[in-house]
Amino acid sequence: MENRLRAALKPIFTVLAVVLALFQIYTTGGFAVFDSTLQKVAHLALILSLAFLWMPIKSFKKSTEPTILVLMDIALSCAAIAVGVYFFSNAGVILERVPFVDPVTDMDLLFGTLAVVLTLEIVRRTAGLPMVLVALMFICYALFGKDLPGPLRHNGVTYPDLIAHLFLGSDGLFSTPLASASTMIYAFVLFGAFLECTGMSSLFIDLSCLLTKKAKGGPAKVAIFASALFGSISGSAAANVYGTGIFTIPLMKRVGYSPSFSGAVEACASTGGQLMPPIMGAAAFIMADLMGCGYLAVIKAALLPSILYYASLWLMIHFEAVKKNLGTIPAEQVPDKKFVLSRLYYVIPLVFLVVILVSGRSVNFSAFSACIVVIIVGLFKASTRIGTNMLVKIASSAARSMLMITSCCACAGIVVGVMGLTGGGFKFINLITTFVDGNLLLLLIMLMLTCFIVGMGVPTAPAYIIVSVLAVPALVKMGVDPMAANMFLLYHAVLSAITPPVCIAAFAGAAIAEAPAMKTGFQAVKLGFIAFIVPFFFVYEPALLLQGDVLIVMQAALSAAVGLIALASGLQGYLVTNAPIWQRIILVASGLCLIIPGTMTDLGGMGGFAAIFLLQKAMKR
Repeated sequence: MENRLRAALKPIFTVLAVVLALFQIYTTGGFAVFDSTLQKVAHLALILSLAFLWMPIKSFKKSTEPTILVLMDIALSCAAIAVGVYFFSNAGVILERVPFVDPVTDMDLLFGTLAVVLTLEIVRRTAGLPMVLVALMFICYALFGKDLPGPLRHNGVTYPDLIAHLFLGSDGLFSTPLASASTMIYAFVLFGAFLECTGMSSLFIDLSCLLTKKAKGGPAKVAIFASALFGSISGSAAANVYGTGIFTIPLMKRVGYSPSFSGAVEACASTGGQLMPPIMGAAAFIMADLMGCGYLAVIKAALLPSILYYASLWLMIHFEAVKKNLGTIPAEQVPDKKFVLSRLYYVIPLVFLVVILVSGRSVNFSAFSACIVVIIVGLFKASTRIGTNMLVKIASSAARSMLMITSCCACAGIVVGVMGLTGGGFKFINLITTFVDGNLLLLLIMLMLTCFIVGMGVPTAPAYIIVSVLAVPALVKMGVDPMAANMFLLYHAVLSAITPPVCIAAFAGAAIAEAPAMKTGFQAVKLGFIAFIVPFFFVYEPALLLQGDVLIVMQAALSAAVGLIALASGLQGYLVTNAPIWQRIILVASGLCLIIPGTMTDLGGMGGFAAIFLLQKAMKR
C-alpha cells in the first residue's frame, strides 16, 4: 500500500520532470551554449532528486510505507538539489582548479561524499546491488590498493584526492557516461516517450501480428519483429520483455510452445533490440563518444550483425515450429488489416529520424526534431493529439525512464575515474596480455566471460563502459580494429541479460510465462547461441561490420547467412526433415566454417551444408 505522503509527492515529481525536460531541450536542443560540466551537474542533481521522490527505499507490498522513510527520502531529495546548488555557486573556483595543486576544502569533501553516496543509493534502488558492489570495490581499490601485492599495486590515493577526482573534475561522476546520458540518451528517451504515450508504438506489435499471421509458430515471430522495433527505442531488455512479452508470451503458449521456450524467445528478442539500429538503446551513443567517431559509423557497423542476430533467432524459432507442427496466431488476435494500414503513417517520425541522422545533423537535434514530427503527426487523429496534459505525461515518462540510466552512468563514472586515477586500467591490460601470451582467441574468450560477470544484474551501458575502459586498449594492442573491439564488448555486455546465472531479461520472460527461471535462462542461451559466436568472427573479419571492399562485404554477408541456416538447423535438429545426431554435427560444423572468414572454409562449409540438404530432400521424397 502506498503512503499518503508518498502519493502527495507525485505532483512535485511531475513539476521536476517538466523542469528537467525544459532544461534538457534548452541546453542540448541548440537553443543555448551551456557549459558541459554544469549541464551534467544539473542533470544529475535533478535525476537524483526525482529518484528519491519516486523510488521508495524498499518495496512495501503488504503494509503502508512508514512515514519516517518517506521523510528521509524527502531530505535526500533536497540533499541532491543542494549538491547541484553548491557546485553552481562555486562553479568559478571548481572549474578553474588545478588537480592535486589547489586544496580540497571541507565543504568540497562534504558535498562530494554526499554526491557519491546519493548516486550509489539510487543505483541500488533502480538497478540493484551488483552495480553498487562493483563501484565500492573500485573505491576500495583506490584507497587501499597501495597495500596490494603484485602488479595491481598502485602508489596510493588519499580520500580528499579521490573525492576531488570524482566530484570536482570531469573524470569521475561527470565523465563521458554521464555526458551521454544527459544529452543524446535523454533526447532519444524523450522521443520514445512521445511514441509510447501517444500510442504510436502499438503499431509495431499490430504490424508484426499482421505480417506473421499465417506463419508457423507466428506469435514467436511476432516477438522478434515487435521487440526489434520496440527494443531499439526502449533501450532496456527487461523493460522490453514486459512491454511486448505480456502480449506475445501468452500467444506463444497458446499455440503450443512450452512456457520456458516462450519466455526465452521474448528474452532473446528483447535483448537484441539494443543491437538494432537506428537507436540501439543507450550504449551505442556512449560507444560513439568513447571512440570519438560519429554515431552513424556505429549504427553502420551494427547493421549487418544485428540482422544476423535476428535472422538466427527467426531460424531457430522457425525450425522449432515446423519440427513440432506448431500453429499460427489465433484469428481473433490478428488486428484488422485496414486498421493497421490506416495507421502506417505512425512510422513517419521514425523514418524522419533516420533520414535526418543520415543527412549529418547532430544526434540531439535529430531526436528533438523527431519529437516535433510526432506532435505534427499526432494532429491527424484525436487519440494521438498532444495537449498540455499529454506533454506533462511524456515529460514524467521520460524522467522515470532516465532514473536508472543516469544513476548507472554516474556510477560507471566512478569506476572510470578510479581506473584513471590509479592507473589500474593499464595494470589490468598488462596483466591480461601477459597471461594470454599473444593468443587473441584466448583473450576474446576471457573478455567475453568478463562481460558476463560485470553484466550480472547490471544495465548494458555501464557494463559496456566498465569493460571497454579495461579491454579495448588490450584488443587494439593485439591488432584488432577499434570498431570491432568495441562492438565485440558491446555484444557480450548486451547478451549478459540472457546469460545465467543472473539473466535479467530471461527472468522477466520466465515471470510472465510462469516458467522456471533458470530453465528459461539456459533455453535463451541455446536460442541465442549464434549471437554469442558472431562477435568472434567479425573481430577476425571486419567485413561483417561493413568495413572494406564491397565484394568482400557481400561474400562475408552471403556466407554468414548460409552459415546461420546451417547452425540453426543443426542446433534444432531439423532442416528439411528431422536430423539425426551425425547430420546435426555436420550442419553445425558447416555453419561455423561458413561464418569463419576465408575462401577454403566457405567452400568446405557450403559443401557440407549442401550434402545434408540434398540428402534430407531425397529422404523426404
